[in-house]
Amino acid sequence: MIAKLFEVRETQNRGKGLFAKDFIPKGTIICFECEKCKVLTGIDPAKMTVKEKEALLDYAYRKKDGSYIAPCDETRYLNHSCNANILGTESGFDIAVRDIKKGEEATYDYRDFYDDLIMQCCCREENCCKEVTFTHPVPAELLKYWNEKTNAALKLVNKVEQPLKEYLKQKSIFLPLDDKTINNQIT
Repeated sequence: MIAKLFEVRETQNRGKGLFAKDFIPKGTIICFECEKCKVLTGIDPAKMTVKEKEALLDYAYRKKDGSYIAPCDETRYLNHSCNANILGTESGFDIAVRDIKKGEEATYDYRDFYDDLIMQCCCREENCCKEVTFTHPVPAELLKYWNEKTNAALKLVNKVEQPLKEYLKQKSIFLPLDDKTINNQIT
């Protein structure tokens, strides 16, 4: 489930994307997997062509356990960026790791997923990886970079308005987060 903070629009070079309707502050919880998201099992990527994998990844992403999640909403329009403004946390939700300006595209770092594919990176960021690979465990330097961003954002969770506050209870995530919960995220 994604917060109703975005609209789907065409991008310049990546098809459709999600764009902020208004300013979104760092620390805002953006989305989480809810009971409406479809879990796809029994998919063997080793038996798929590259085209079939690409088609699947237009609608779903692969988790560590090998299952695929097909989001129930516009989450599937989050495009990749090596300098993403949204990243995942250990608590099962994704968070804005920097302020997102009105009209700015929302992005996620796909290297967090467990897909069996190499993609051309189109982000054009200063830290662009050129090719998106799904190496696990995640390289230490990249993991450190993500942790620095998510840890700083988690410290703001209780200080910014949370549009998904009531829905997070479905996942037994209750706001405000206590200091112990926030500190357990920080590695």
